[in-house]
Amino acid sequence: MDLAPLEEQRFPRFAELFAAFMPPRANEVYAELELTLEEAARLPHEVGDLRQVSEGGSVAGYVWTELRERTLHVHALLLEDECRGHGLGGRVLAALKDELRGRIDEVELGVLPDNERALALYEKAGFEQVGERLGFLIMRKRLPA
Repeated sequence: MDLAPLEEQRFPRFAELFAAFMPPRANEVYAELELTLEEAARLPHEVGDLRQVSEGGSVAGYVWTELRERTLHVHALLLEDECRGHGLGGRVLAALKDELRGRIDEVELGVLPDNERALALYEKAGFEQVGERLGFLIMRKRLPA
């Protein structure tokens, strides 16, 4: 498994997957955040780090993260359908934690309540639900010192 900067020609696929996983009320979420649709579309280019996840020489998905002081916030971990259910998401999270060891104290993310596969992945990886925001369950994992 490899994490590399997103190749620009792959951005449309990231955007397509991201749109498919946004809540049905995405426009309301953006309004609550005081973002226009155009501003929201630019965020992955302007905030944090957007990378492609490769496995066996093929792009298997994308991860968009942002370092917020000593917390790594995962905006999106999106895998192609055929790459789900094989442990790749867990390996991506582990690689991010290893890469940022000593720089972060915790990993945080939001997940839609009906995304059972993602919830199972995050719970298996040791994340706990700590709240809810904008229709997402907020989950956090403290890292050992």
